[in-house]
Amino acid sequence: MSLLGVWRLLRAGWYGVGLVWSRFAPASSGWVQLALSEKQALSALVVTIIAWAFCFLLWSLHILGGGDAKTLMAILALFPSTDFVLFLAVAMLVLSLPLLWLKMRGRQLGDILSRLAGRVRSGSLLPTQHELETEGRPYAWTFCLPGVLYLWLLW
Repeated sequence: MSLLGVWRLLRAGWYGVGLVWSRFAPASSGWVQLALSEKQALSALVVTIIAWAFCFLLWSLHILGGGDAKTLMAILALFPSTDFVLFLAVAMLVLSLPLLWLKMRGRQLGDILSRLAGRVRSGSLLPTQHELETEGRPYAWTFCLPGVLYLWLLW
């Protein structure tokens, strides 16, 4: 774990201690004052839990591999805000559409649609574990690149 990661972990722990302390203390003393309000901390926690549940669902449905899902969960834990989730979604769309085009390049539209219709008819629209292991590609960089851009440009 890097020094920045340790710092963020300590800061998150401090916020948690302050949140619990301010809940049960009769008056908030000067050493417990937080940079984040309780509402913002609770909002960040809710965003993180919902994002992690979504990542777990994508992993359970074999849409993401285990490493990609863990990477995405870690990045969403580092930036637990709806602004980052929206930025990540747009950036992944911008990155994934050219990748999809490169993958489908050279194939006929009729072949793609007939293969899709066959999967729908057979009831196997989602990939299986075997298909994920044999045909899946690691796309963790499509999560990491928006994280780096968000850190440099917007944070």
